[in-house]
Amino acid sequence: MRITMLTFTSLLILACVVPHPSYAQETPEGSLIGKQIYDKSCAHCHGLEGRGDGSAAENLLPRPRDFTRGLYKIRSTESGQLPTDKDLFDIITVGMPGTSMPEWETSLDVKEREEVVKYIKTFYSGFQENENPPREISLDDKIPYSQESVEIGKDLYVELGCVECHGKLGRGDGTSAPTLVDAWDFKTWPANLTENWNFRGGSDSEDIFKRFIGGIAGSPMPAFQGDTFYHFGLTAEQSEQYATLEKKVEDGEELTTEEEERAAQYFEINDTAATAALDWAEGLEMSPETLKIYNDAMKVVYEKSWHLANYVKSLSPEKRPDFAIGKHVLRSQYLQGELPALTDETWNTLDYSYYPLIGQIVVEPRQFNPSIDAVNVKSFYNDTEVAFLFSWDDKTHNTSEEENEETGKTYEDAIAIQFPVKPRKGPTDPKPYFIFGGRKPVYLWQWKASAPDTLTELTAKGINNVEEQEVQGDFAVESDYTDGRYMLWVKRSLKTDDKKDLQLDVATFVPIAFSVWDGGNGDIDTKRVISSWYSFVLEPLPSTRRFIYPPLVALLSFGLLVGLRRIVQRRNS
Repeated sequence: MRITMLTFTSLLILACVVPHPSYAQETPEGSLIGKQIYDKSCAHCHGLEGRGDGSAAENLLPRPRDFTRGLYKIRSTESGQLPTDKDLFDIITVGMPGTSMPEWETSLDVKEREEVVKYIKTFYSGFQENENPPREISLDDKIPYSQESVEIGKDLYVELGCVECHGKLGRGDGTSAPTLVDAWDFKTWPANLTENWNFRGGSDSEDIFKRFIGGIAGSPMPAFQGDTFYHFGLTAEQSEQYATLEKKVEDGEELTTEEEERAAQYFEINDTAATAALDWAEGLEMSPETLKIYNDAMKVVYEKSWHLANYVKSLSPEKRPDFAIGKHVLRSQYLQGELPALTDETWNTLDYSYYPLIGQIVVEPRQFNPSIDAVNVKSFYNDTEVAFLFSWDDKTHNTSEEENEETGKTYEDAIAIQFPVKPRKGPTDPKPYFIFGGRKPVYLWQWKASAPDTLTELTAKGINNVEEQEVQGDFAVESDYTDGRYMLWVKRSLKTDDKKDLQLDVATFVPIAFSVWDGGNGDIDTKRVISSWYSFVLEPLPSTRRFIYPPLVALLSFGLLVGLRRIVQRRNS
């Protein structure tokens, strides 16, 4: 017997020919106020006709939304549905983190945002063509966040192929990541699931769950429907039994009559559920029996999606790390003896200091679409040396050996750590220009992926005026790229004989800044991400004098009391 199933491909083809259901919540007759606001504040990116082709669009990634096709990423509605007015209003209000879409809550009042929603809906006729209300995603059977749910979701993350785009640890470094394009054939990257502050549409389990059930329209991220899960419509036990029977057939084993009947039964359930899913997507009328089959099957989909949402939520910290200022400034800790190497577990005793990065847009070529948003740093020092551990997420590993076929250039991953050449005379003494200095030069450590165990010392008097130092310092360098994250370990002496080098003293705050290049994102030369100036300090050891003073004061006080007592006794006698 040959067991056949509706494949993912066949369902996908059928789904593609299904027209998107549309509806009108509030007939968009247009809004003059909305148009005026849109033309002034939105058209630069989205275009006057809403096609996502404004004057700034070419420099933005992801590209601005094309409103004319009715494909909206962030919705509370099921796959194939248009967004609700509230969905559109919320996105205008809070913006889309990690993109060029800002929040408008502080610039537009509620009424103005409502008028913009009305006007945006005029770009797509689907909002007017159907009176049916949208099918919103139900959150009624939410599975609460728990470690048990997270573990189930972790297995589903692998089973459903999420690793192919988002990577093993969710950093967006999957094997498919460099090849992804959206519905308009523009380059798009999978989300870094460890940075929930960049999640569009929210980072709670409920928000993530909606992305799974509704999909992200126009992007490679599909909706979780009947064709997403293996053996759709079967219970976990039935699916396991069916898989066993399929394996027997694949191995050329004969099935017993009872097994053939059971396999046929499971196929019938699977086929009926898959067909019901297509009917539901098309908006066709369904019999009570078919609707029950579909709802029962979708319960399993929803359950698995909740577990997966809880797992994705677990990949990020509770909030974005605090910037490395004030009490969070990088404080290199004293360590007696040998400093830890790259993989030494001693590093786990320290917290990272977090340095945010932005695209360099001052000098051409500019980076309007940064792909790396932070560098994290730890540090130890001893009596003679200092060691730093730098880390940053990068979805691809690129060296100078890889030439771009279109441009003929080589794009390489790299980082430069920047310090002033001369120490500041005081807190009011101005720092050098933060982008590779200027009249006041800067001293740089530059590392490139093509030379993973080498650090080059540079001196710069401007972003286009950089020289390699004649005498290179004695550095110990190790690096690693694993699961979408670079780790760079650097060790050098606190003091050197070269006047152009950075000389480090305990308890002295030193300005520090960063430039990072992502070759996979087209970074080269001045096209990069940068930080502003921050500071770090070699944290001095607590003085032991604080342990001496209290008993000394107590002893002196006791002696004073004894002396006063004797004086009083003499006078009385």
